[in-house]
Amino acid sequence: MKLGKFNLKQSNKISKIALYALLTFIAFTIADLTIIHFRDRMIPTEAPPKKNVKFMPPPYVDRSQFNTITNRNLFSSTGVMPEAITARKDSSQPGENADPIPSQLPLNLIGTMVHSNPAKSIVAVEVKSKNISGSYSTGADIEGLARVEKIERNIVFIRNNNTGALEYLELNKAGNKVSFDASKAAAPSAAKGNDVISTGNNVFQIKRSDLLKYTNDLSSVLMQARAVPNKDPNTGEINGFRILDMQPGSIYEQLGLKPMDVLKGVNGEPIDSVQKAMEMYNTLKNGNQVKLQVERAGKNDTFTYDVK
Repeated sequence: MKLGKFNLKQSNKISKIALYALLTFIAFTIADLTIIHFRDRMIPTEAPPKKNVKFMPPPYVDRSQFNTITNRNLFSSTGVMPEAITARKDSSQPGENADPIPSQLPLNLIGTMVHSNPAKSIVAVEVKSKNISGSYSTGADIEGLARVEKIERNIVFIRNNNTGALEYLELNKAGNKVSFDASKAAAPSAAKGNDVISTGNNVFQIKRSDLLKYTNDLSSVLMQARAVPNKDPNTGEINGFRILDMQPGSIYEQLGLKPMDVLKGVNGEPIDSVQKAMEMYNTLKNGNQVKLQVERAGKNDTFTYDVK
């Protein structure tokens, strides 16, 4: 009887141990399966950040430690100046900010009129290829060849329409030096005699070959006299150009003009702007007869020029 009770207790104890072992096995199995399922997600995809290692200077000083300073040549000890740390300009390819170069276009600068407002400045340019001349303001196109960028005294900057390069036209200073001192020699043209012949009262005659001699070098001709816009005292508008002074023996003197004369019109058209003054030049250059309206000492006179 006692032996049966002992076997029953021992059997219950073994059953409990087996149950615990089974539960433990099941728990480990579930844990293992869970780890296998989430293992790929738990593996890091990036390397851990590097730890900053403090730089420890060597316990001794070596000359090689100063090579960085000597290589930079801070104080130009080698006598060679380093290149400036700036963007280099490529001169082979003209750009918007490239330095201007002398223009090779068939253009000749006749004169400039600089205003305090750059938009109102005017430049007179001769187009040699078309044998015409005109006045242009900033931004204007010169016969499809170039665009006016900036106007300064005796120089104009243009943008070449073909190459896009920034170029400039400048007055020929060497050939345009003029003196108004009567003690000095007169203009070379006057030394050869008068090219303009007076045939009557305010009537003159000039050969076309002599006329072209002046018009082909208009820049120097314009430098032989000084003129300013003449304004109407009542309206303040420009009604002509007053000649302040001229070189003795110049073409202006041969044309019968005198200092303080006011050029008011040509062939009946008023000269009230620089553009109209350029039209007068074209009329004189291409016409067979030109009538110039001049105010002298308060009286209006007409000068007639026959081109033969």
